[in-house]
Amino acid sequence: MLNDELANFYERDMRKLIEEVSSFKNEENIWKTQGSIKNSSGNLVLHIIGGLNFLIGASLAQTGYVRNRDQEFIRKDVERKELIAELENLFQ
Repeated sequence: MLNDELANFYERDMRKLIEEVSSFKNEENIWKTQGSIKNSSGNLVLHIIGGLNFLIGASLAQTGYVRNRDQEFIRKDVERKELIAELENLFQ
């Protein structure tokens, strides 16, 4: 029962994140930083994807996922549709 509730929260939050990524009017803004903000929204999304693939995929489900944490903050200009597809893959 607790697992079902946690899975529902997880899926709800991933769907909300997809909604947020989708709400950028200008896709280029996903990758912009400003002032003291050092990480773009896109890089934070990549960081969430990497972290969850490692925690849930590699650690719990033994998927063999190999995390490259540095790339989560180096990669830029990943298309919105690819970010969304990777987020959707987290709960399918």
